[in-house]
Amino acid sequence: MYEIIGLNDDPLYILIDTLQENEEIVIETHIVRKIDKFFEVENNELHESFKSKIKCYRFIDGLLNFR
Repeated sequence: MYEIIGLNDDPLYILIDTLQENEEIVIETHIVRKIDKFFEVENNELHESFKSKIKCYRFIDGLLNFR
């Protein structure tokens, strides 16, 4: 939905966009952190890294919408 009306209004995208280097947040069961030039997403079952915040956003959005 936010892909149509604009990501800058999406609360999930805003959380990822405002992450500072070496900062982490928890989104449901996922830890999201920004380190150096990457965004990492991890929980007990996965650990993924992304070079761009939009790819990180789409991955987490997909996980949350899969439930």
